[in-house]
Amino acid sequence: MNKPLKILALYGLSLVFSALLLLVPGPAMAVRPFVTDDARVVGKDLFLLETSLKRDKTRLQNLNLLAYGPTDNLELTLGFSDGFLLEGDNARKASIAGPLAQAKYLFTQGTTNGYPGVALVAGGGAPYGSSEFAAPSWSQFAYLALTEAFGDKERILIHVNVGISHAKPDDTWKYAMTWGVGTQIRLVGGLHYVGEIFHGDPYSGDTGGSFQTGFRYFVSDRIQIDATGGSGFWGDNKPETFFGCGIRFIFDPPW
Repeated sequence: MNKPLKILALYGLSLVFSALLLLVPGPAMAVRPFVTDDARVVGKDLFLLETSLKRDKTRLQNLNLLAYGPTDNLELTLGFSDGFLLEGDNARKASIAGPLAQAKYLFTQGTTNGYPGVALVAGGGAPYGSSEFAAPSWSQFAYLALTEAFGDKERILIHVNVGISHAKPDDTWKYAMTWGVGTQIRLVGGLHYVGEIFHGDPYSGDTGGSFQTGFRYFVSDRIQIDATGGSGFWGDNKPETFFGCGIRFIFDPPW
């Protein structure tokens, strides 16, 4: 097994081990499903920490997000990414990028087999960092998120996003439309199938069309782990085939 695959395997094992150490009771919460976001927020006076690892042919990247709910309807998030390239002159050289900040406002939570949840998200990223990961310019994005729940105890969730991003990937500022359709389906116990098709990723700046699929496991009401894979479908700036894993957990403030 080569070094990048060993790192990926060790990271996945550490996620499972960390989840087992963090088993605490609490209310059920939904979290960001991949690129297609959900129309839900973490909740008043709660934190949500998400860390995930993504590997493709050229890079190994770790995304970290910390969200806080100052009110029942508002969620504020800060994040950054780190990792290294797997090819080229700067291979294995540590790199970091960020910060990224966003705000999500929940207009309605929605009802099972009824009205969808509706939220508005706006944010942006800074062109700071080191080595190859730093973004070429400031970026801004905004999108509308809808979530519809079906079946007993929300057996099926459907998420829809429509929005726009604004960045300067070269010498010209450009607008790009972003959209996504994702689903989460409970299979047995805490195991869920997850999948999505999306065009554009506000976090990474990709503007092509892609898909992602995999599984998510609810260790408890506050802890989720997942493993996924995906690839680009169409477009000039689309991601390569990738694999990833992640952990998300909700916790009370330390004060």
